[in-house]
Amino acid sequence: MRRTSLAAVLVALAFPAAAQDAATLTQPLPEVPPAAVGVRFPQLSTEIDMSMIGVGTTNATDDARTGTSVFLFGEVAMGLALTENFSLQGVLATEPIGEGDSTGGFPDGGLIGFRRQAIFLEQLYAEFKPADTLVLQGGILVAPFGRGYHDFPGILTAIRAHEVYLVDQSLGAAGTWTYVSDPRFGEHDISAALFTLDRSFLTGTYVTSRRCCSERYERYNRNTDAQGGPGNNGTFNNGVVALDGDRIPFLPGFSYHVAVMSLAPGSDGTAREWGYAAGARYEHRWDREQATLLFVEGVQFRNAGGRPRVEVETTSIDADTGEEMIDTSETTLSDRVTFTTVGIQHRIGPWHGVAAWQQLRRKRSIDPVPAENWYEVSVGRAIGYGFSADLGYQYARYVDEESGSRGTSHSILARLRYTGSF
Repeated sequence: MRRTSLAAVLVALAFPAAAQDAATLTQPLPEVPPAAVGVRFPQLSTEIDMSMIGVGTTNATDDARTGTSVFLFGEVAMGLALTENFSLQGVLATEPIGEGDSTGGFPDGGLIGFRRQAIFLEQLYAEFKPADTLVLQGGILVAPFGRGYHDFPGILTAIRAHEVYLVDQSLGAAGTWTYVSDPRFGEHDISAALFTLDRSFLTGTYVTSRRCCSERYERYNRNTDAQGGPGNNGTFNNGVVALDGDRIPFLPGFSYHVAVMSLAPGSDGTAREWGYAAGARYEHRWDREQATLLFVEGVQFRNAGGRPRVEVETTSIDADTGEEMIDTSETTLSDRVTFTTVGIQHRIGPWHGVAAWQQLRRKRSIDPVPAENWYEVSVGRAIGYGFSADLGYQYARYVDEESGSRGTSHSILARLRYTGSF
Protein backbone atom coordinates (compact mmCIF):
# COMPACT_ATOMS: atom_id res chain seq x y z
CA MET A 1 0.00 0.00 0.00
CA ARG A 2 1.34 3.42 -0.86
CA ARG A 3 2.29 5.76 1.99
CA THR A 4 -0.40 8.24 1.03
CA SER A 5 -3.10 5.55 0.93
CA LEU A 6 -2.12 4.17 4.30
CA ALA A 7 -2.05 7.64 5.85
CA ALA A 8 -5.42 8.52 4.33
CA VAL A 9 -6.93 5.48 6.04
CA LEU A 10 -5.42 6.55 9.35
CA VAL A 11 -6.87 10.04 9.00
CA ALA A 12 -10.26 8.60 8.14
CA LEU A 13 -10.20 6.54 11.30
CA ALA A 14 -9.16 9.46 13.49
CA PHE A 15 -11.28 12.15 11.86
CA PRO A 16 -14.63 11.23 13.44
CA ALA A 17 -12.88 12.17 16.65
CA ALA A 18 -12.19 15.47 14.90
CA ALA A 19 -10.50 17.38 17.54
CA GLN A 20 -7.84 17.50 20.19
CA ASP A 21 -7.16 19.98 22.93
CA ALA A 22 -3.71 21.06 21.86
CA ALA A 23 -3.09 21.43 25.57
CA THR A 24 -2.72 17.65 25.80
CA LEU A 25 -0.80 17.01 22.63
CA THR A 26 1.63 14.45 24.01
CA GLN A 27 0.04 13.05 27.10
CA PRO A 28 1.39 9.84 28.65
CA LEU A 29 0.74 6.85 26.44
CA PRO A 30 -1.92 4.28 27.39
CA GLU A 31 -1.12 2.59 30.67
CA VAL A 32 -0.47 -1.12 30.61
CA PRO A 33 -3.32 -2.86 32.49
CA PRO A 34 -2.33 -3.86 36.03
CA ALA A 35 -1.65 -7.49 36.78
CA ALA A 36 -4.74 -9.36 37.84
CA VAL A 37 -6.07 -12.89 37.95
CA GLY A 38 -7.24 -13.92 34.52
CA VAL A 39 -5.50 -11.09 32.61
CA ARG A 40 -4.31 -12.33 29.23
CA PHE A 41 -1.57 -10.95 27.06
CA PRO A 42 -0.97 -9.45 24.60
CA GLN A 43 -3.36 -6.53 25.17
CA LEU A 44 -3.83 -3.55 22.84
CA SER A 45 -5.00 -0.14 24.05
CA THR A 46 -5.53 3.02 22.02
CA GLU A 47 -6.08 6.67 22.94
CA ILE A 48 -7.22 9.40 20.57
CA ASP A 49 -6.68 13.06 21.34
CA MET A 50 -7.62 15.12 18.29
CA SER A 51 -8.68 18.71 17.63
CA MET A 52 -10.11 20.42 14.59
CA ILE A 53 -9.06 24.06 14.95
CA GLY A 54 -10.10 27.16 13.07
CA VAL A 55 -8.18 30.45 13.11
CA GLY A 56 -9.96 33.37 11.48
CA THR A 57 -7.71 36.44 11.31
CA THR A 58 -9.94 39.46 10.72
CA ASN A 59 -7.19 42.08 10.70
CA ALA A 60 -3.39 41.94 10.41
CA THR A 61 -0.55 44.24 9.45
CA ASP A 62 0.56 41.58 6.97
CA ASP A 63 -2.37 41.01 4.59
CA ALA A 64 -1.19 37.45 3.88
CA ARG A 65 -2.14 36.50 7.45
CA THR A 66 -5.78 37.53 7.08
CA GLY A 67 -8.39 34.92 6.25
CA THR A 68 -9.36 31.59 7.80
CA SER A 69 -7.35 28.42 8.31
CA VAL A 70 -8.82 25.07 9.43
CA PHE A 71 -6.62 22.13 10.38
CA LEU A 72 -6.26 19.03 12.54
CA PHE A 73 -3.79 18.89 15.40
CA GLY A 74 -3.46 15.81 17.58
CA GLU A 75 -2.40 12.24 17.96
CA VAL A 76 -3.37 8.60 18.14
CA ALA A 77 -1.40 6.72 20.82
CA MET A 78 -1.25 2.92 20.92
CA GLY A 79 0.18 0.52 23.49
CA LEU A 80 0.69 -3.23 23.05
CA ALA A 81 1.27 -4.94 26.41
CA LEU A 82 3.15 -8.19 25.90
CA THR A 83 3.59 -8.95 29.61
CA GLU A 84 2.72 -7.27 32.88
CA ASN A 85 5.83 -5.10 32.73
CA PHE A 86 6.85 -4.99 29.05
CA SER A 87 5.08 -3.17 26.24
CA LEU A 88 5.50 -1.53 22.86
CA GLN A 89 4.29 2.06 22.52
CA GLY A 90 3.66 4.23 19.46
CA VAL A 91 2.24 7.65 18.61
CA LEU A 92 1.00 8.85 15.24
CA ALA A 93 0.74 12.64 15.20
CA THR A 94 -1.01 14.89 12.72
CA GLU A 95 -0.49 18.59 12.13
CA PRO A 96 -0.07 21.02 9.23
CA ILE A 97 3.61 21.03 8.30
CA GLY A 98 3.83 24.42 6.62
CA GLU A 99 5.62 27.35 8.18
CA GLY A 100 3.26 28.87 10.74
CA ASP A 101 0.31 26.74 9.56
CA SER A 102 -0.30 25.23 13.00
CA THR A 103 -1.12 28.67 14.42
CA GLY A 104 -3.07 30.13 11.51
CA GLY A 105 -0.63 30.25 8.62
CA PHE A 106 -1.01 32.55 5.64
CA PRO A 107 -4.53 32.20 4.17
CA ASP A 108 -3.92 35.35 2.07
CA GLY A 109 -7.46 36.63 2.51
CA GLY A 110 -9.17 33.33 1.74
CA LEU A 111 -10.12 30.03 3.37
CA ILE A 112 -7.60 27.20 3.57
CA GLY A 113 -8.71 23.81 4.83
CA PHE A 114 -6.21 21.15 5.94
CA ARG A 115 -3.46 22.65 3.77
CA ARG A 116 -0.21 20.73 4.12
CA GLN A 117 -1.92 18.44 6.67
CA ALA A 118 0.30 15.44 7.36
CA ILE A 119 0.71 12.38 9.55
CA PHE A 120 4.06 11.29 10.93
CA LEU A 121 5.42 8.84 13.47
CA GLU A 122 6.29 10.83 16.57
CA GLN A 123 7.19 7.99 18.95
CA LEU A 124 7.86 4.25 18.70
CA TYR A 125 9.60 2.56 21.59
CA ALA A 126 9.77 -0.42 23.94
CA GLU A 127 8.95 0.15 27.60
CA PHE A 128 10.08 -2.00 30.51
CA LYS A 129 9.01 -1.59 34.14
CA PRO A 130 11.38 -3.62 36.32
CA ALA A 131 9.84 -2.07 39.45
CA ASP A 132 6.87 0.09 40.41
CA THR A 133 9.19 3.07 40.77
CA LEU A 134 11.26 2.60 37.60
CA VAL A 135 10.36 2.87 33.90
CA LEU A 136 12.91 2.28 31.11
CA GLN A 137 12.34 3.13 27.44
CA GLY A 138 14.26 2.66 24.23
CA GLY A 139 13.46 3.70 20.66
CA ILE A 140 12.05 6.87 19.10
CA LEU A 141 11.10 9.21 21.95
CA VAL A 142 10.02 12.72 22.93
CA ALA A 143 12.65 14.26 25.21
CA PRO A 144 11.26 15.02 28.72
CA PHE A 145 11.84 18.78 28.37
CA GLY A 146 9.03 21.15 29.39
CA ARG A 147 5.38 20.30 30.01
CA GLY A 148 3.40 23.11 28.43
CA TYR A 149 3.09 21.49 25.00
CA HIS A 150 0.76 18.89 26.54
CA ASP A 151 -0.39 20.63 29.74
CA PHE A 152 -1.49 24.11 28.76
CA PRO A 153 -5.23 24.72 28.57
CA GLY A 154 -6.57 27.01 25.87
CA ILE A 155 -6.77 26.73 22.09
CA LEU A 156 -3.35 27.74 20.71
CA THR A 157 -1.27 28.02 23.91
CA ALA A 158 -0.05 24.43 23.91
CA ILE A 159 0.41 24.38 20.14
CA ARG A 160 2.67 27.42 20.32
CA ALA A 161 4.77 25.75 23.04
CA HIS A 162 4.85 22.63 20.87
CA GLU A 163 6.25 24.67 17.98
CA VAL A 164 8.88 26.47 20.09
CA TYR A 165 10.52 23.67 22.08
CA LEU A 166 9.14 20.15 21.58
CA VAL A 167 12.05 17.74 20.94
CA ASP A 168 10.49 14.76 19.19
CA GLN A 169 11.67 11.96 16.88
CA SER A 170 14.64 11.45 19.18
CA LEU A 171 16.31 8.05 18.87
CA GLY A 172 17.76 6.84 22.14
CA ALA A 173 17.07 5.62 25.65
CA ALA A 174 15.25 7.18 28.60
CA GLY A 175 14.22 6.34 32.13
CA THR A 176 12.07 7.70 34.94
CA TRP A 177 12.68 6.88 38.60
CA THR A 178 10.22 7.82 41.35
CA TYR A 179 12.76 8.52 44.05
CA VAL A 180 10.23 9.81 46.60
CA SER A 181 6.70 8.46 47.03
CA ASP A 182 5.59 9.22 50.56
CA PRO A 183 2.28 10.52 51.99
CA ARG A 184 4.28 13.06 53.98
CA PHE A 185 6.34 14.49 51.12
CA GLY A 186 4.44 13.70 47.91
CA GLU A 187 5.66 12.04 44.73
CA HIS A 188 8.84 13.17 42.98
CA ASP A 189 10.41 11.78 39.81
CA ILE A 190 13.71 12.17 38.03
CA SER A 191 13.83 11.53 34.28
CA ALA A 192 16.82 11.34 31.98
CA ALA A 193 17.40 10.60 28.30
CA LEU A 194 20.33 10.20 25.89
CA PHE A 195 19.48 10.50 22.22
CA THR A 196 20.16 11.78 18.71
CA LEU A 197 17.77 12.96 16.02
CA ASP A 198 16.31 9.95 14.23
CA ARG A 199 17.29 9.91 10.55
CA SER A 200 15.60 6.64 9.56
CA PHE A 201 12.91 6.22 6.90
CA LEU A 202 10.34 6.41 9.72
CA THR A 203 10.77 10.19 10.00
CA GLY A 204 9.02 11.11 6.75
CA THR A 205 5.46 12.41 6.53
CA TYR A 206 2.31 10.91 5.03
CA VAL A 207 -0.86 12.19 3.33
CA THR A 208 0.45 15.51 2.06
CA SER A 209 2.42 15.97 -1.15
CA ARG A 210 4.96 18.69 -1.71
CA ARG A 211 4.12 21.03 -4.53
CA CYS A 212 6.77 22.43 -6.80
CA CYS A 213 8.63 25.45 -5.56
CA SER A 214 6.85 25.74 -2.20
CA GLU A 215 9.32 26.96 0.40
CA ARG A 216 7.09 26.88 3.47
CA TYR A 217 7.38 23.17 4.31
CA GLU A 218 9.01 22.64 7.70
CA ARG A 219 8.66 18.84 7.90
CA TYR A 220 8.35 16.69 4.82
CA ASN A 221 11.16 14.31 3.86
CA ARG A 222 13.03 12.09 6.30
CA ASN A 223 15.57 13.78 8.55
CA THR A 224 19.08 14.03 7.11
CA ASP A 225 22.51 15.13 8.27
CA ALA A 226 22.47 17.98 5.75
CA GLN A 227 19.53 19.75 7.41
CA GLY A 228 21.68 20.40 10.47
CA GLY A 229 20.24 21.61 13.74
CA PRO A 230 21.04 20.84 17.40
CA GLY A 231 20.97 17.15 18.30
CA ASN A 232 21.31 16.09 14.66
CA ASN A 233 24.82 14.68 14.92
CA GLY A 234 24.32 10.91 14.70
CA THR A 235 25.87 10.44 18.14
CA PHE A 236 24.19 9.70 21.45
CA ASN A 237 25.78 12.63 23.26
CA ASN A 238 22.61 14.73 23.53
CA GLY A 239 20.82 14.57 26.83
CA VAL A 240 18.22 15.93 29.20
CA VAL A 241 17.57 15.59 32.93
CA ALA A 242 14.23 16.59 34.46
CA LEU A 243 12.60 16.70 37.89
CA ASP A 244 8.83 16.52 38.44
CA GLY A 245 6.75 16.56 41.60
CA ASP A 246 3.12 16.60 42.74
CA ARG A 247 0.74 15.27 45.41
CA ILE A 248 2.61 17.25 48.04
CA PRO A 249 0.40 17.25 51.17
CA PHE A 250 1.57 20.64 52.48
CA LEU A 251 1.15 22.15 48.95
CA PRO A 252 -2.14 20.64 47.80
CA GLY A 253 -2.88 21.17 44.12
CA PHE A 254 0.73 22.18 43.33
CA SER A 255 3.06 20.48 40.81
CA TYR A 256 6.36 21.46 39.26
CA HIS A 257 8.76 20.60 36.44
CA VAL A 258 12.39 21.66 35.93
CA ALA A 259 14.75 20.41 33.22
CA VAL A 260 18.17 20.97 31.69
CA MET A 261 19.01 19.85 28.15
CA SER A 262 22.22 19.88 26.13
CA LEU A 263 22.31 19.30 22.36
CA ALA A 264 25.44 18.93 20.26
CA PRO A 265 25.70 21.05 17.09
CA GLY A 266 24.66 19.61 13.75
CA SER A 267 26.49 20.01 10.45
CA ASP A 268 25.68 23.75 10.37
CA GLY A 269 26.50 24.52 14.01
CA THR A 270 29.56 25.48 16.01
CA ALA A 271 28.50 25.17 19.66
CA ARG A 272 26.27 23.19 21.98
CA GLU A 273 22.75 24.41 22.54
CA TRP A 274 21.67 24.51 26.19
CA GLY A 275 18.02 24.49 27.18
CA TYR A 276 16.45 25.28 30.55
CA ALA A 277 12.81 24.79 31.51
CA ALA A 278 10.90 25.54 34.70
CA GLY A 279 7.16 25.37 35.19
CA ALA A 280 4.56 25.18 37.92
CA ARG A 281 0.83 24.57 38.21
CA TYR A 282 -1.50 25.24 41.11
CA GLU A 283 -5.14 24.22 41.20
CA HIS A 284 -7.48 25.45 43.90
CA ARG A 285 -10.78 23.61 44.27
CA TRP A 286 -13.54 25.87 45.55
CA ASP A 287 -16.12 23.11 45.79
CA ARG A 288 -17.17 19.99 43.88
CA GLU A 289 -18.16 22.06 40.85
CA GLN A 290 -15.56 24.83 40.68
CA ALA A 291 -11.76 24.92 40.42
CA THR A 292 -9.17 27.52 39.40
CA LEU A 293 -5.85 26.57 37.78
CA LEU A 294 -2.84 28.89 37.64
CA PHE A 295 -0.01 27.88 35.32
CA VAL A 296 3.37 29.39 34.46
CA GLU A 297 6.37 28.18 32.49
CA GLY A 298 9.64 29.62 31.27
CA VAL A 299 11.92 28.01 28.68
CA GLN A 300 15.25 29.37 27.49
CA PHE A 301 17.75 28.23 24.87
CA ARG A 302 21.31 29.53 24.86
CA ASN A 303 23.29 29.12 21.66
CA ALA A 304 19.90 28.49 20.07
CA GLY A 305 20.29 26.60 16.83
CA GLY A 306 23.81 25.53 17.84
CA ARG A 307 25.33 28.92 16.95
CA PRO A 308 25.10 28.22 13.21
CA ARG A 309 27.31 29.61 10.48
CA VAL A 310 25.56 32.27 8.44
CA GLU A 311 26.45 34.62 5.64
CA VAL A 312 26.09 38.35 6.19
CA GLU A 313 26.26 41.20 3.76
CA THR A 314 29.19 43.59 4.18
CA THR A 315 30.03 46.90 2.57
CA SER A 316 33.35 48.55 1.93
CA ILE A 317 34.78 51.46 -0.08
CA ASP A 318 37.00 50.78 -3.08
CA ALA A 319 40.25 52.64 -2.42
CA ASP A 320 40.80 53.37 -6.10
CA THR A 321 37.32 54.47 -7.22
CA GLY A 322 35.74 55.49 -3.92
CA GLU A 323 32.67 53.44 -4.82
CA GLU A 324 30.81 51.35 -2.29
CA MET A 325 31.27 47.60 -2.73
CA ILE A 326 28.89 44.97 -1.41
CA ASP A 327 30.22 41.55 -0.43
CA THR A 328 29.37 38.66 1.87
CA SER A 329 31.28 37.04 4.70
CA GLU A 330 30.67 34.09 7.00
CA THR A 331 30.11 34.47 10.72
CA THR A 332 28.27 32.68 13.52
CA LEU A 333 24.84 33.63 14.79
CA SER A 334 24.57 33.90 18.56
CA ASP A 335 20.93 33.61 19.61
CA ARG A 336 19.25 33.40 23.02
CA VAL A 337 15.59 32.39 22.87
CA THR A 338 13.23 32.84 25.83
CA PHE A 339 9.63 31.62 25.77
CA THR A 340 7.32 32.53 28.65
CA THR A 341 3.74 31.51 29.42
CA VAL A 342 1.43 32.75 32.19
CA GLY A 343 -2.22 31.82 32.38
CA ILE A 344 -5.33 30.98 34.37
CA GLN A 345 -8.20 28.59 33.84
CA HIS A 346 -11.50 28.48 35.75
CA ARG A 347 -13.92 25.55 35.55
CA ILE A 348 -17.57 25.43 36.62
CA GLY A 349 -19.09 22.04 35.98
CA PRO A 350 -18.84 21.32 32.22
CA TRP A 351 -17.81 24.93 31.47
CA HIS A 352 -14.26 26.29 31.42
CA GLY A 353 -12.61 29.60 30.61
CA VAL A 354 -8.94 30.37 29.93
CA ALA A 355 -6.85 33.56 29.74
CA ALA A 356 -3.15 33.36 28.83
CA TRP A 357 -0.19 35.47 27.76
CA GLN A 358 2.81 34.11 25.89
CA GLN A 359 5.99 35.83 24.79
CA LEU A 360 8.86 34.79 22.52
CA ARG A 361 11.96 36.92 22.93
CA ARG A 362 15.12 36.48 20.86
CA LYS A 363 18.43 38.16 21.63
CA ARG A 364 20.43 37.84 18.40
CA SER A 365 23.94 38.99 17.53
CA ILE A 366 22.82 39.63 13.93
CA ASP A 367 19.58 41.14 12.64
CA PRO A 368 17.92 41.75 16.03
CA VAL A 369 14.15 41.34 16.17
CA PRO A 370 11.57 42.62 18.68
CA ALA A 371 9.73 40.35 21.09
CA GLU A 372 6.52 38.62 20.00
CA ASN A 373 3.47 38.52 22.28
CA TRP A 374 0.18 36.62 22.15
CA TYR A 375 -2.87 37.25 24.33
CA GLU A 376 -5.57 34.59 24.25
CA VAL A 377 -8.95 34.25 25.97
CA SER A 378 -11.42 31.45 25.39
CA VAL A 379 -14.49 29.77 26.83
CA GLY A 380 -15.59 26.20 26.26
CA ARG A 381 -17.85 23.39 27.35
CA ALA A 382 -17.81 19.60 27.46
CA ILE A 383 -20.64 18.40 25.20
CA GLY A 384 -20.55 14.68 25.92
CA TYR A 385 -19.23 11.46 24.40
CA GLY A 386 -15.67 12.73 24.67
CA PHE A 387 -16.33 15.94 22.71
CA SER A 388 -15.82 19.51 23.82
CA ALA A 389 -16.03 22.86 22.02
CA ASP A 390 -14.18 26.16 22.56
CA LEU A 391 -14.45 29.66 21.16
CA GLY A 392 -11.81 32.34 21.73
CA TYR A 393 -10.03 35.52 20.67
CA GLN A 394 -6.34 36.22 20.15
CA TYR A 395 -4.43 39.47 19.87
CA ALA A 396 -0.89 39.06 18.58
CA ARG A 397 2.16 41.26 18.16
CA TYR A 398 4.34 39.26 15.80
CA VAL A 399 7.55 39.73 13.81
CA ASP A 400 7.37 39.88 10.03
CA GLU A 401 10.10 37.52 8.86
CA GLU A 402 10.89 39.45 5.69
CA SER A 403 11.10 42.97 7.08
CA GLY A 404 11.97 42.16 10.70
CA SER A 405 9.42 44.71 11.87
CA ARG A 406 6.58 44.07 14.29
CA GLY A 407 3.00 43.62 13.16
CA THR A 408 -0.32 43.08 14.93
CA SER A 409 -3.28 40.80 14.29
CA HIS A 410 -6.73 40.04 15.67
CA SER A 411 -8.10 36.50 15.34
CA ILE A 412 -11.19 34.50 16.25
CA LEU A 413 -10.34 30.97 17.41
CA ALA A 414 -12.55 27.88 17.45
CA ARG A 415 -11.89 24.27 18.35
CA LEU A 416 -13.79 20.99 18.38
CA ARG A 417 -12.00 18.37 20.44
CA TYR A 418 -12.39 14.64 20.97
CA THR A 419 -10.62 12.44 23.51
CA GLY A 420 -11.34 8.76 23.94
CA SER A 421 -9.77 5.37 24.50
CA PHE A 422 -10.55 1.79 23.65
